[in-house]
Amino acid sequence: MQITTNISNQNLIISLSGRLDTITSPQLEDEINRNSFDEIETVTLNMRALEYISSAGLRVILMLYKKLTSVGGKLKLVNVNDMIMEIFTMTGMDSFLEIDKA
Repeated sequence: MQITTNISNQNLIISLSGRLDTITSPQLEDEINRNSFDEIETVTLNMRALEYISSAGLRVILMLYKKLTSVGGKLKLVNVNDMIMEIFTMTGMDSFLEIDKA
């Protein structure tokens, strides 16, 4: 899994590539915890190159969502492919996450 980050204005953009699973989800969690959310209003997860997501990956996204909403922030998921969108739909996470399909 590759993770790249970029901060533009008050938007933290995290691009994910590869598999977000039990082995790689701690990488994303570490990257999230490295950032201070004092000056960040929005976190955008770019999933264009994400091939797979497991329940461990969903847990990290849910943790990030809760962290952001507790401080008045916003989480956006962009470029979500059909396979990963199906997982968000099956778990019901599509009902509260802002998701833009690829």
